[in-house]
Amino acid sequence: MQTLNLRLLNYHFEVPCEADEQDKLHAAAAMLNAKLDQVPHLKGEHKVLMVALNICYDYLQMKNDTLDYIEKLEHQLDALTHAPDTANAPTDSPS
Repeated sequence: MQTLNLRLLNYHFEVPCEADEQDKLHAAAAMLNAKLDQVPHLKGEHKVLMVALNICYDYLQMKNDTLDYIEKLEHQLDALTHAPDTANAPTDSPS
């Protein structure tokens, strides 16, 4: 286990993590800092809570979109598995 140093809103954090998690944590911190920069008119807890709310909303939207897509794929797969096999069916065309 290693320690990763991150900076968020002028605060320094030491985050324990595995070596293979460091890139994702850096990316997450960069994403969070970018989101925080998008609301310059808010300060302190209000800023953090608004960004947290937006991230949670985005997460739920993507989760719903993913579940809808999975359902669509399952319907398509079901239709394909229950469709008649036309590849081996005899044709009515004259020889």
